[in-house]
Amino acid sequence: MILSYLITALRAFKNQKQHFILNVLGLSVGLAAAILVALFAKNELSYDSQQPHAERVYRVGQDFSKLGLAVVPIFNYVQSKQAEDYSQVEEVFGLTMVELTREAMVDVSYRNQGYKLNALYGATANIENFIALKTLAGDLTTAMSTPDSLALSESEALRIFGRTDVIGETLTHEQGQYTVRAVFADLADNTHFAFKNLVYVKHDPNNLDRNSSYVYMRLAANTDADAFAKTLTEQFFKGTTLNQVSLELHPLLDLHLTAKSPFEMKAGGAKQVVMICVGLSILLILIAGFNFINMTVAQSTKRAKEVGVRKALGASKGQLVTQFLSESVLVSMLSMVIACALVELFLPSFNQLVDRELVVNYASEFGIAIIVVAIAVGILAGLYPAFFISSFSAKRVLSGDLQRGNTAIWVRKSLLTLQASLAVGLIIASVTLFNQLSHLQNLPLGYKTEQRLVISELPTELVFAKEPTAVINQLKAIEGVEQVSVLDTQLTKSIQGSLMAVWPNGESSEGVTPFISSDFNLVEGLGLTVLAGRGFSREFASDWAVEVDGRYSVGAVITETIAKQAGFSDYNEIIGKTITSQGGNWEMRVVGVVADVKVGNVQDANSNIIFLCGMSSFSPMAEVIMTINQQNLPLIQQQVMSILAQRANIYEPKINLLADNYKTLLKGDERISNVVLIFTGLAVFLTCLGTFGLASFATVRRQKEVAVRKVLGASRISIVNIIAKEFLVLVAVSIAIAYPVTYFLVGDWLANFNDRIEQAVWVYLVAAVAVATITWVTVASLAFKAASTRPSLILRYE
Repeated sequence: MILSYLITALRAFKNQKQHFILNVLGLSVGLAAAILVALFAKNELSYDSQQPHAERVYRVGQDFSKLGLAVVPIFNYVQSKQAEDYSQVEEVFGLTMVELTREAMVDVSYRNQGYKLNALYGATANIENFIALKTLAGDLTTAMSTPDSLALSESEALRIFGRTDVIGETLTHEQGQYTVRAVFADLADNTHFAFKNLVYVKHDPNNLDRNSSYVYMRLAANTDADAFAKTLTEQFFKGTTLNQVSLELHPLLDLHLTAKSPFEMKAGGAKQVVMICVGLSILLILIAGFNFINMTVAQSTKRAKEVGVRKALGASKGQLVTQFLSESVLVSMLSMVIACALVELFLPSFNQLVDRELVVNYASEFGIAIIVVAIAVGILAGLYPAFFISSFSAKRVLSGDLQRGNTAIWVRKSLLTLQASLAVGLIIASVTLFNQLSHLQNLPLGYKTEQRLVISELPTELVFAKEPTAVINQLKAIEGVEQVSVLDTQLTKSIQGSLMAVWPNGESSEGVTPFISSDFNLVEGLGLTVLAGRGFSREFASDWAVEVDGRYSVGAVITETIAKQAGFSDYNEIIGKTITSQGGNWEMRVVGVVADVKVGNVQDANSNIIFLCGMSSFSPMAEVIMTINQQNLPLIQQQVMSILAQRANIYEPKINLLADNYKTLLKGDERISNVVLIFTGLAVFLTCLGTFGLASFATVRRQKEVAVRKVLGASRISIVNIIAKEFLVLVAVSIAIAYPVTYFLVGDWLANFNDRIEQAVWVYLVAAVAVATITWVTVASLAFKAASTRPSLILRYE
């Protein structure tokens, strides 16, 4: 019986080559896209699932949103250890940001060769209870509990020593030396942890103010994390702070897709990207399935006599349904094989697009899932055509009285309309996404990114002083360097300092006001636009911060947003006025007002900023911004590295163009746009494929009508338009469906941005015209051929 079904299916494929090829092509493309996206989604959802007791591990975060700031995933480790007194907490683990807090040295030397210990973190001795690490040599627990000890990742050991058997080797730094006591395998890609080296760090039990650690807690089973977070908040925060700051416990398994703080160890993914990719892949499979249903039903009349003869010979409806379903599954399985070949062909490009290293393991549960999905698609897509074709009446078929059913026509038109709706919506979405991305790339930031070279994470004492330090002077002397300025903040990340301001009229600000410390060259170095007053200047020594008995007096340059918040529409009126901090410890004399400066990530950048001259003691790290002649960039970078190595024993510093740092912020949205563009192209292609198949059937069905019209004098173009009209009406209906749904979904996505474009009418018109034109051209290519056929060839037997 099975062999009979197979032989019949192969005979049907041979007799209907075009129908077979179109179905295989459509399903192959849809399944290939679905496999790629499923692989990506599987990887994104697997992050940190390999860690011990991952479902019960939470990271502590501090919520400063009531103060107008974000949620920060940094906390004090000493305080967090007190939580072990609660029965809900089984264990606490800490990773300390030593590079930014200067609690350990990252620049070391070995045999007179300098190296930077990349991604260096301090870890507590119980690290293996929270992170699945494979120790290649030594002992991690010993290393993280012994002063001046270091644990290297395999790649770092190979980079520095050229081998991994390095236990007992020493690395020298300016304050002493480290002894290597452990080597561990590199971390897997699917984890939010991103350390490459680990160092012992001593936590002072009396230091309860320094927030420099990622703190992880393993909670007892069935613990209400939200309720326990409130308990911890009440313990660690007292008085007014209790109403302004709270603790949150973020599930370890959710961090990759939900954590968006600029202090993350590495850039995470986004639920939005996963959902968009999965949604688009499902749409592609649906479109391919719709094509299969449409073309199979359209070709049903060609198999009507076969059904009639089979029924006359005693075949049951169940047998016929089984026959047609087996053909459908066979097509689907063949499409799956071709889809897997396409996946292997395009996987490297897809990896580059999503910034992952994905690999398909067909001998796994994922491979089994591919087969199951292919069979399910074959069954579901072939179910309606199978029942439809098998329901033909043998008597009517064999007597030549076969009429097309209204249900079949309605199904074909509905599916084609839905396909066109999806195509219109995706075109609108992709164009809008690219317009938004272009808008963000061209936003006026308030500072110049061109010809700005940034040296990040330098020790404050090395570059931040009232009189230029030796390092700053040497940097200025490099050929091609026009200007050097110093900040305590990375412009493309988060502002670290904030205060509660009291305006000159005595009113207090509603939330916290961010501030950035700079040297005298703020305006010139960043290319700020001065709207009133002046920038900081060495001619005015009082601009630089002065401390007397715990009270600070400092010059301030404010943005126009701050001036408006203080109640001054005429910016010149605030010049010379004093802004104080609540408590009166800071007096900030306004010397200038500049156009708004956007600092931070794209979606929630701050523009209400106070720049303070010389308030550098609040940040251990600084950022040097150099205005350069970009033609000399390679030489400048080389000389900067040489100066820092010789003057400060700093090796492999972070040097980037400011413009590149800003572009990095847009990578996530650029990735979404590219994915949507590719899937839009595939959706339009599959829609055209379905339209081609139906148009081919329609032209064959209407050959006699076309011939008669030609005999009566109709032109070829008028005949083409008559045949295309049926499809263009469906496109019009699809446009009416697509417009409101797309407007809502795209508007919801744009709402995530503070700076966003408005949805343009022309985009909707272009999408409609594009789909209508593509449909007309597809139909016309077939209809024109039919209209060019001599009527005598069609009507000679009539």
